[in-house]
Amino acid sequence: MEECVGFKVLPVKANENSKAIRHLFLKMHITREKCAQKPEYQTLFVIGVPEFCDQKIMKHAFRRCGKVKSVYFHSEPTPIEQEILPSKYFIPKSIKGFKVAYIVFAHTSGLENALSLKCTESEPFILSTQSAPITNIVNRWCENYNNNIVDEKELQSEIDTYMLKYDKTSAARIQTEKETVDNEDEDGWKTVTKKGRNPGFARKEVIKNNIMKNEAKKKIKKTLKNFYRFQIKETKINQLMELRNKFDNDKSKIELLKQSRKFKPF
Repeated sequence: MEECVGFKVLPVKANENSKAIRHLFLKMHITREKCAQKPEYQTLFVIGVPEFCDQKIMKHAFRRCGKVKSVYFHSEPTPIEQEILPSKYFIPKSIKGFKVAYIVFAHTSGLENALSLKCTESEPFILSTQSAPITNIVNRWCENYNNNIVDEKELQSEIDTYMLKYDKTSAARIQTEKETVDNEDEDGWKTVTKKGRNPGFARKEVIKNNIMKNEAKKKIKKTLKNFYRFQIKETKINQLMELRNKFDNDKSKIELLKQSRKFKPF
């Protein structure tokens, strides 16, 4: 297994009969922002995972390195906690194309074994076997189509359940804040809670994506604004240069007329 800019290059094949060889890029997951779901020294960071690889395939493929606790997929590298929604319909869209994966092993030895794999182009890493085959593309299309069919009764039941839980949680939170504010300590001070337009939020993947989209829009607007400002500045500089050139030319003409003593202003 070769090394490429901090990554280990792992040649892989979909199965024994496959002729196409792909490459996965592996390294240990290390980041400043800690995540309980992706502990360091137990998590393998993988880039270039094909679309046909699901959690079952990745768990089966890397179980030869050690026991795999969980596998998380993302469209791009992200250290934050993945939001798990107990919903059949209100879930994030599936990732299209290649993706990144975080493979969490039960022990550190699993990560060490994965980074020590000895695979070559002639003897690549096999992702699937007969016991855990890769679903062909036609079956994946059928599965995606069936999953997109909405059952109105199930959807309404899910919405009602969520709203009941939300109302209950909100009422309990408001009651707790009210009791906290109303209580005074021995000196007569009251506790002030953070409540208003921006009460704060938990850092979840959906919220993180929304923040990144808003930042991208602001960046585009700022870039356009700076571009037009540069145009205005450049136009003013050109106008100033033209006025200076005209002034110098007029000054030279006046000097020539004075020297020839033919200066007649009237």
